Amino acid sequence: MSNHDKELTILVPAYNEEKRLPSCLDGLLSYMEGTEIDYEILVSADGCTDRTVEIAEEYSRKYEDRIRVVSFPERLGKGGGVWHGVRYAWGRIVVLMDVDLASPPSEIPKLLEEIRKGADIVIGSRNLPDSKILVQPPFYRKVLGKAFNLLFRVLFGIKLYDTQCGFKAFRRSVFNDLNEQLNVEGFAFDVDLLVKAHRRGYRIVEVPVKWRYVKGSKVNVLKQIFRMGSELLMVWLELKKSEPERRVKKVEKFYDEVRGDAYYNALRSKFLPRRWWHLHKNRAISSRVMGKNVLDVGCGSGVMVEFLPHKDVVGADVGEKFIRFAQRKYGCRASFVKCDARKLPFREGVFDTVIMSEVLEHLKEPQKAIMEAYRVLKGGGVYIATTPRTSLRWSLIEAVWTKLRRENLEIEHTAFTYHKIRYFLRKVGFSQEIEIYPFMLGCLLFIYAKKPIES
Repeated sequence: MSNHDKELTILVPAYNEEKRLPSCLDGLLSYMEGTEIDYEILVSADGCTDRTVEIAEEYSRKYEDRIRVVSFPERLGKGGGVWHGVRYAWGRIVVLMDVDLASPPSEIPKLLEEIRKGADIVIGSRNLPDSKILVQPPFYRKVLGKAFNLLFRVLFGIKLYDTQCGFKAFRRSVFNDLNEQLNVEGFAFDVDLLVKAHRRGYRIVEVPVKWRYVKGSKVNVLKQIFRMGSELLMVWLELKKSEPERRVKKVEKFYDEVRGDAYYNALRSKFLPRRWWHLHKNRAISSRVMGKNVLDVGCGSGVMVEFLPHKDVVGADVGEKFIRFAQRKYGCRASFVKCDARKLPFREGVFDTVIMSEVLEHLKEPQKAIMEAYRVLKGGGVYIATTPRTSLRWSLIEAVWTKLRRENLEIEHTAFTYHKIRYFLRKVGFSQEIEIYPFMLGCLLFIYAKKPIES
């Protein structure tokens, strides 16, 4: 077994926790060293402006075989801090622990026992008959927590009684399988994870745990009420847009079946909102294009050529019919190639601009597509993309649109949050002039990033 193979990763998300982190790490080390579990403690810090990262790194140097630190300079939100940490976890099982150790480390074996017996996800519960609340929370928190969990059961029909306890365990392989479909970063991140795991057929077990209320929470419960409801509704709407058995459809298979003139016709549609959508989007993209050599990834019918009359455009798409139509219609003005966005057949540093308009949401491992765009860009070149934005508005529009097109259902779309897209951009190397903002009535994100010029 290599040093990177552990049975357990204890993941501690931390945001500005310089006061509570030392006692958390001391408590975990004190308990875990008395067990025979092969473990590591992983502190996942994001956007910290205090000494959290510095303190965590001091512990890591002192206990280098037990404690590691991963940090990101920007705030990623509750869910973002978790998926950022899991990317670096070495354990086959991951246990989430709040930094206040509201559930003590001595409860960890309860979660591990259920995983070893076959569960995929185990959630600690404060609301089962055998749960032990050592210090009661304020009355209003109890009421809001009960109401939230009742609403969860009504909306999703899943018999879980405490989705929001910060003490959970899961198989890392299960989380990695679900990760790209998780698009809620806020209060309902746990709900998003559990609902999608349940729908995928993973086994979820709820166990009673000891728990105590600890003062010092950064969550303002009253301010979270509206966001909580919105995020629950987003997750619910996502379940309504397609049936489970129809969601698994490969990008290549789907787009090989689409008419090659689909987007050409969309620009000329008699349904004016559809025409406006494509016209406005393409004009906005073309206005930010820089340089002469342009690669349009996911070019569809090739219509972007109409908006870039004085550019040398190369169109790339995975759909055979798209490429054939684009070549016939625009072949005298541009060239087209059939390929996957995650494996572009071009050498490094060729293009001044790479466009990916509504492409990332269709891909498994979208970061690979961003990485490929970065690779083929020249230093100082720009990356321009649009993609669905995680929002109640987009969830509602997509659910309605999918119902209307039930007999001609598209492949799965995965919306993105601002933080997740920015995280991907920073990780592949974009660091200058990153712009991400709501677009198209707030339904999409418009993304603009410049590749650094090597010194």
